[in-house]
Amino acid sequence: MALTAYCKKCGREVDPGEICPYCGTKLGRTAAHTVWCIERQPVKDWLCWNAVMRLLLPAALAVLLLVLLLEGLSGGTEALERLFAGSFPLTLLILLAGAVVLVFLILLLQGRDLMDFAVDNRGIHVTRYLPEPTALKLIMRLKAPSLLNRTEENGRTKVLKLEERSIAWKEVARVQLWPEKCTVLFYAPSWWLRLAAQCTPFTWDDTLGFIREKLGKKKAVRLPRTLRAQAERTAGKARPAAHTAPEVEEAVEQIMMEEALNPGDAGDGARDI
Repeated sequence: MALTAYCKKCGREVDPGEICPYCGTKLGRTAAHTVWCIERQPVKDWLCWNAVMRLLLPAALAVLLLVLLLEGLSGGTEALERLFAGSFPLTLLILLAGAVVLVFLILLLQGRDLMDFAVDNRGIHVTRYLPEPTALKLIMRLKAPSLLNRTEENGRTKVLKLEERSIAWKEVARVQLWPEKCTVLFYAPSWWLRLAAQCTPFTWDDTLGFIREKLGKKKAVRLPRTLRAQAERTAGKARPAAHTAPEVEEAVEQIMMEEALNPGDAGDGARDI
């Protein structure tokens, strides 16, 4: 869905403007937004893998450094040599491979989910739903099976609302674009991925327009150049009169010098005038 506005009185999505075309209610300047919904398979989504690996890999690295530190303190360099000459490297690789396989199975058993996105004057909002929920899917998502009691009927499909997440414009510290996947990455703080908005081709430009409007002039926010608002540089532009004044003064001085050197010509010219 392209850029729209929500009318609270008649409950419809209408074209953005000052007045609702159906009921005549004043919409206001902040009513405009863009909303869309996507279906996602976590096992095929790089963002899901990234969310797990950015925690798993640093933890594995911390354990490795701790083992090396303890071995080095207890036995010195000879203990470290024996450690790497033994089965430790192979064991470490097997553990990492097992962790990757385990993550694959967990993401596979989570099943597909639906994600509703909304971008408005307040920020970016996402609501995640689980269609056809089961106890296994909830356990794989680290959710209690008791949440099945909250399942709602949506036509012929049962849907469970999992979570709502939002990030306000004032909280965003960094924005990155992934045009190949129509994805906008929002960081808060600048080193932590807070929310990923997976747009559709129809909402990509509207989303970038909101970002440019809300964050384009903030120097503290790290943005791609395409999202940086063009600053007005009127202060640096000199007025035309300032450029022509020296030329006029020089011309006047030249005329006065010619009159002083050739008074007769000046008189003839005055008579012609």
